[in-house]
Amino acid sequence: MNVISSGYISCMESNESVIIPPLWIDWSEIYDYLTVKAGDIIHFLVFTSIFMGMQGCGLVYVAAFIQGVECSPGCIGIMFLLGFSVYNLNRKTDEKEDAVNHQDRYRFTKKYEKYLYTAAIGGCGFALVLGALYGLMTFLMVLLPLILGILYSIPCLPPSTGYRRLKEIPVLKNLIVAIAWGIPLTFIPLFVTSTSVTLATAVSLVYLSSFVFIASTLPDIRDIEGDKLAGIRTIPVVIGAERTMTLITGINLIVGTCAVIISAMYLTPVIVLVLALSILYTQISIRSFTRGEKKDIICDIMTDGQFIFIGILAYTLILLSGFLTFPG
Repeated sequence: MNVISSGYISCMESNESVIIPPLWIDWSEIYDYLTVKAGDIIHFLVFTSIFMGMQGCGLVYVAAFIQGVECSPGCIGIMFLLGFSVYNLNRKTDEKEDAVNHQDRYRFTKKYEKYLYTAAIGGCGFALVLGALYGLMTFLMVLLPLILGILYSIPCLPPSTGYRRLKEIPVLKNLIVAIAWGIPLTFIPLFVTSTSVTLATAVSLVYLSSFVFIASTLPDIRDIEGDKLAGIRTIPVVIGAERTMTLITGINLIVGTCAVIISAMYLTPVIVLVLALSILYTQISIRSFTRGEKKDIICDIMTDGQFIFIGILAYTLILLSGFLTFPG
């Protein structure tokens, strides 16, 4: 006997029952459900700074790739822990600005601040232990962004200077961020593998530092109103959003072009391709920011996640090129 009820067909023979799915599927409901879930996952990764840890992994991988050295699991682990920990601690000190600029993130971090703060402190400690296992220089490289992050965020300047925190000084804020990440990203793979400095090291240092400078400046354009209210004189606050866009576009194109030319002369074609695509990606992010309304997505996903994608690209190109280890 067949019974049709609520879109399901139930075929019953003796004591057995077999349920056949409905003949139609509401794909729009499935799409909406998956979209909401994907959004929840993305927000969780961004708000907990796990995404920044992943970006650190991609950055150190590309730094090793450019220099032709192996990127060990230790390097990946150190940079994940540093990215996760430093940005969680920074958001703790930036609550005043976040309450204006990022209300959703502020509510999330306040709700779970005990867990995030504890995890961040633990992550710092574990990163330092990992660094120490690879020697004194690696340990110092791990310590650098932690020290600069503290000096960057806490009131440490005398009132007579007119500033209380280093991040309140125009341009210096972004330079500190570029140094705090560009140097460890470039040199940790070298110290871990006991490899000498080469011309590729200079390319990695300058290019990655310039990228971090750009990546730290783009959110300042988005957060310009909150920074004004908090009394923080970022580059966009001082020179305006349009001139800031021109500035970071010039940095990306000039530094990127020089890096590509030098790489084409002295490094491998695979490295040249990765650098060229990375520069193009950065420029697309900048142009999308000027035209798009969803600036949070561009800053938090496109820009902050750039080297997750570029790192995957580099690894894929290595496999396609037939290399078992890094070219160089």
